[in-house]
Amino acid sequence: MSISLKFLFSALAVSLILVGCGSDPKPQVVKKPLPAWINAPLPSDTQFVMYGMGIESDRDSAIKAALSDMVSKLGTTIESSFESNQEVQGSYVKSNIKNQIKADISKIKINNYKVIKSHKISYREFAVMIETDKIKFVKGLNENLDAEKRAIVQKSLILNDVDALSRYNLTKELSEQANKLLPVIFITSELDNSFDKKANLDFIAKRKKTFLDEAKNLKFYISGDTRSKKFVESIKNYIAKKGFNVSDSKNNAVEIKIKTSDNISSSNSISIAVLTLDVGVYDKSKRIGGKSFVIKERYNGSSASVYKNANIHLNQDIKSEGINKVIGINLNLD
Repeated sequence: MSISLKFLFSALAVSLILVGCGSDPKPQVVKKPLPAWINAPLPSDTQFVMYGMGIESDRDSAIKAALSDMVSKLGTTIESSFESNQEVQGSYVKSNIKNQIKADISKIKINNYKVIKSHKISYREFAVMIETDKIKFVKGLNENLDAEKRAIVQKSLILNDVDALSRYNLTKELSEQANKLLPVIFITSELDNSFDKKANLDFIAKRKKTFLDEAKNLKFYISGDTRSKKFVESIKNYIAKKGFNVSDSKNNAVEIKIKTSDNISSSNSISIAVLTLDVGVYDKSKRIGGKSFVIKERYNGSSASVYKNANIHLNQDIKSEGINKVIGINLNLD
């Protein structure tokens, strides 16, 4: 290649570089401003509608966040209202009700909502605003509340036809079931001025009183034969420590009878004492529970030692397995 041709190519290359350096810069990508509603305060709830907003990684997650936001606002409003309300209904302690409302408020399900605004902020952020029909929401709360109360009343119809233990267990279950209605009652009363809060709280208080009366009347009479003395005392102590009445009379009491037999056998120079405990549980002479079970102990020539060790093991079994399983009684201890 000639020198002139090389010079021509070099000059061309330099000119291209200079042209490139002098070209206009690439235009900057201008972000679109966010819709004003994303950073603005939510619209105030009215007597007809409630609002919620959420920002998450995708639309579905944002809707869930908006529903949680709505429930959280509702909970704050109700908690604040309850805080300023000094009344105490029935035997309920105000602080306990408040704690229960706070714990259960997150369980509220809002299904009748619609998404009124949505915007994809970025590839990993999505914002939504939802609206809920408050009237339909309150109607649903009322319907669920009425259904729960009817179920409780229906279950209570058999109370006069069951034994003392079943009656105690059922009244306790119904009281606990009624007590779970408290958050719904306070939520509904906050949203609906026509809602009869007192009547509903009285319904719960009545169930509580029925249970407390049943617990007060429930008592146990525990007896046994001569061999069963230690076992009788252990069961008495356990039931008393659980807060139940242990009576010296079997009149109007649930009776627990214990009968013990023993048998000593030898094998390979080892003597084993086999104790059989036969437990019967009665209400007005009708057997309502009980069981027979065996306790084996090494026999070293002392019956007193055998019974002492057997009683230790009985207490261990009751502690680990529960008295219901060990002696065959049906008593709600939770």
